[in-house]
Amino acid sequence: MSQPTRTFAIRRDAAAEYFRASVSWALFLCGVWIFGLGLLAGLLYWFWLGKSLSRRQAEALSYRLEDGRLCIEGGVYFLKRKTIPLDRITDFTLTQGPLLRRYGLWALYVQTAGVGVQGAPEATLVGIENPEQVRDELLRARDLAAARSRVS
Repeated sequence: MSQPTRTFAIRRDAAAEYFRASVSWALFLCGVWIFGLGLLAGLLYWFWLGKSLSRRQAEALSYRLEDGRLCIEGGVYFLKRKTIPLDRITDFTLTQGPLLRRYGLWALYVQTAGVGVQGAPEATLVGIENPEQVRDELLRARDLAAARSRVS
């Protein structure tokens, strides 16, 4: 029996500002070791390219729950569509570092038992509204999918 598709709301303005700040800081910090060019690159990104690119990145995000799968879409230049069967998911972790906290956001890490980089999450959902409710809903959907796969 098919479940209705559930799309999760995203705080796009805050996510865009988070993406802009995180790339600017990464450019700055990584570039400090390259003769100080990171400062210039970080400032150029922040004031010139960052606002429009991060806005487009936030607008491209989509997180859906449909037919026993978590569907994640995103990307500006390189589009990415990922589908994770719920019965493969082992854990959800809510994380909020200093930069996420600055913009009032949480990252929801999706962990699976599949082959991949040790300790790296299968997917990261950034900027979802009501992250604890979404995590709880995904946990219930995962448990239901796992129970169905055991019965089959």
